Amino acid sequence: MNSYDTVVICAELTELAPLVSRSWLQECLAHRLDASYLPAEPEKALPSPLEEQSGLQFYPMDLPEESGKVLAVQSGVGIVNAARAATIAIEVLGAKELLYSGTAGGSAADSQVGEVIFGDTYVFHNVDATAFGYPPGQLPGMPASYPASEKLISAARSLFRPNFGTDDSTGEDWEKTEPNLSFLKTTGEKGEADNLGYLLNGVPARCGTIATGDSFITDTNVREVRAAFPAALAAEMESAAAAQVAYLCGVPFLAVRCVSDLCSPAGQEVYHGNAAVCGAIAAAATVCLLRLI
Repeated sequence: MNSYDTVVICAELTELAPLVSRSWLQECLAHRLDASYLPAEPEKALPSPLEEQSGLQFYPMDLPEESGKVLAVQSGVGIVNAARAATIAIEVLGAKELLYSGTAGGSAADSQVGEVIFGDTYVFHNVDATAFGYPPGQLPGMPASYPASEKLISAARSLFRPNFGTDDSTGEDWEKTEPNLSFLKTTGEKGEADNLGYLLNGVPARCGTIATGDSFITDTNVREVRAAFPAALAAEMESAAAAQVAYLCGVPFLAVRCVSDLCSPAGQEVYHGNAAVCGAIAAAATVCLLRLI
């Protein structure tokens, strides 16, 4: 059985396609400001899988310099699917580190469609054992939250640069930064349009808490989630489950999410971005991160 350095998990095909096809990634990013853009069917972008385990197909990342040591897989939506894919990646394929890449709902009051969230902490927003004295989100016998790998989150922060005229970035500055990706060249053609940093120019990014549960967060339930987890920047349905598996197995974990819709933050309307484009933004940030670890 082969052993792989890293497995990147995605919930949806539109999140997987930009990781395994550089042409899909570049096309989506090149059209990220075009609200009417419709990409091709993501199935057409998939190469042949390198591994098939328990019904999951693991594809080679389009990173020639990694020599086939990084795989990507579609888990399906939800915490059970996420935990299943994470377990197979670690226990069967021997992954030494685990990433999640994809879209999320913005739950902070200042969330923006298109911004990248590197999760530094993961919580379950719909776990409730408070009747037994546990805080919201904590499963009995488990931590109240799951931290990202220090190595991986440090690498994510090294992608940032202050966007207000100073080179001196401190912890307080991270929330005001954007990815500093311009020095990270893609393989293939050397032109400016082939540079992920160029294509990601102006994309905001920050580190923070990601909340996970098997409930979609909308204007009907966002207030209770925000009250219980005021630090949460994004809400989705997979990351904390994968983080819990990684915690139990002692494997480094980090999730990279791009906000594709807003969970009715105060003072803002609910609207949706292009899911394929947002998936590609998350994938591009994930590729840049992989080059630093």
